[in-house]
Amino acid sequence: MKVGAAPVSFGVYRPPEAGSGLSPDHLVAAMASSGYDGAELPPAGYAGPPGTAARLFEKHGLVPVGIYIPIHFADPELRIGDEHRMEEALRELEEAGAGPRLAILADEGSDFLLRHPARGDDPTHALAPEAFEELCAAAHWMADEIRRRGLVPSFHPHISTYVESPDEVERLLELTDIDLTFDTGHIALGGGDILERFAAWRERINHIHLKDVRHEVLEEAKSRGRDDFDVWWADVSVPLGEGDLPLGQFLVQLSEAGYRGWVVVEQDRAPICSEAGLRSAAGVQTRNLAWVRQVEKGLSGES
Repeated sequence: MKVGAAPVSFGVYRPPEAGSGLSPDHLVAAMASSGYDGAELPPAGYAGPPGTAARLFEKHGLVPVGIYIPIHFADPELRIGDEHRMEEALRELEEAGAGPRLAILADEGSDFLLRHPARGDDPTHALAPEAFEELCAAAHWMADEIRRRGLVPSFHPHISTYVESPDEVERLLELTDIDLTFDTGHIALGGGDILERFAAWRERINHIHLKDVRHEVLEEAKSRGRDDFDVWWADVSVPLGEGDLPLGQFLVQLSEAGYRGWVVVEQDRAPICSEAGLRSAAGVQTRNLAWVRQVEKGLSGES
């Protein structure tokens, strides 16, 4: 199994703050030291001009797996800026000679949805059918552009966005030809059973984010009406095997289904601004990888 790391597992969401003492080389070195085969690239511009991140990955022996590209699909004004940043991300990915070169699109939702996560089947805050069709048309167009450039598109359903619930993912699959990044945490928190949904969507899944979560953290935030998503969200994602999801069964299912893509371990956490924080994150991610490899040994019959 090809197992990769994710920048957000090391507290990276945006370029490092001035004076933090961290550098792009620190991040890539930490991901490599955790033992992973590869990793997703950090946000476009994090390491510098296109190609800089890919060279750091080569220096540290990591395969660049893909790059995450958030888009405000439902906000035309914000989407203009997002499309400029998408161009930067695609240029970054084009510089990565190895790996599957996955361009991972995701709806960015809205500030309102951050205060109303995990809507389930409640249509109150969902997009109107016509607006959802426009979202899908935009995603379809972007997927074509990504393929035209020799890259591989994928779409990441995510809570607090307009593609969150299983029904919304189903509709996206009906209206586009883009494949999915199947994030176990977001699928579960969005109301899906990860074993059932993987079986149903298997032929349209080309990437995996392996995430464990605690439902009670989400439910408490909803019940209290918390509006500090970035704060409480860091407590939702936990080390593999310590949350509510049947991830061992899920990995068995992947094996039995003959999945040959990448599995990227993703444990979202608060931003990290120190070397000590980065070392701590690397230790946790080393243990996450060991957990996956232990499950693998069981699948192969090793003791």
